Amino acid sequence: LEGKKIVQVKVKGRVNFQIVQQYSIEAVKLARENNCTKFLFNHSKTLLEDGIYKIHTDGDALEKFGFKTTDKIAIVISRERDALRFSEATDANVKWSNFKYFDSVKEAVGWLAAS
Repeated sequence: LEGKKIVQVKVKGRVNFQIVQQYSIEAVKLARENNCTKFLFNHSKTLLEDGIYKIHTDGDALEKFGFKTTDKIAIVISRERDALRFSEATDANVKWSNFKYFDSVKEAVGWLAAS
């Protein structure tokens, strides 16, 4: 996002672990090239396959993708469509304190820009 030092990835369609890995690695590469440590992944138009939340909240997977615990990561998902898993997803991550789920891009950008 111009002027905010945030790498934004908009995801549409069906997503699985390999796709998440691919766009995450590219996002980290772009961020490192631009001295950036903030990420916004917009999944509001994504058809989430079972277990997608665990991909994003699994600290080991995030490290394999190239993220550091000092990176700040916001994930936007559709609360209405994914209501059954939203609270599970928001509570699942204890390893990464700079990681949070949102149901709006505006809230996510505000949180990322707050530091």
